[in-house]
Amino acid sequence: MSQQGKPSKPVLADLILPVGAAAYAVYYVLSVRSFPFQAQVSGMAMAILVCLLVSIFLVRTLIGLRRGRYRLGLGDFLGPPESVPNRLLFVGFILAYVAAVPWLGFTLTTFVFLCLSFAVVGVRPWRRVVVVAGTAALVGWLFFIVLLGTRFPAGPFERLMGALF
Repeated sequence: MSQQGKPSKPVLADLILPVGAAAYAVYYVLSVRSFPFQAQVSGMAMAILVCLLVSIFLVRTLIGLRRGRYRLGLGDFLGPPESVPNRLLFVGFILAYVAAVPWLGFTLTTFVFLCLSFAVVGVRPWRRVVVVAGTAALVGWLFFIVLLGTRFPAGPFERLMGALF
């Protein structure tokens, strides 16, 4: 409870993006050392601005913690407790997607990922799941691989389409 009798707000979830932004800004500055001078200067300017804004936010948060307006905690960051298992499943699907895409390729992995994701959120009937996931995967293949020539990993579907066309 804060000093005014109102419950204190949990702030750890609010710190994730600012801290991530500052870390990325530092990473960017360190990674452009071999780039042209203009890229280094603009990257440094943006990194300084981001880190300044994050520092102001952190100071404000620390003051709120000292005054009791805030407390360390995630609050409802993960959503309602009954949705946590589905969210964890979804994170597992994302990790599996990243692991499988080099072997199954973009299109097939996207199709499987979408089918599993739709199933977890309760989309029915199965025909709709397969049609929507298949359409999305094919449109992604047409747009990213055929039209834009993006070099996503080729799997069985991409090799078959390459042999046919």
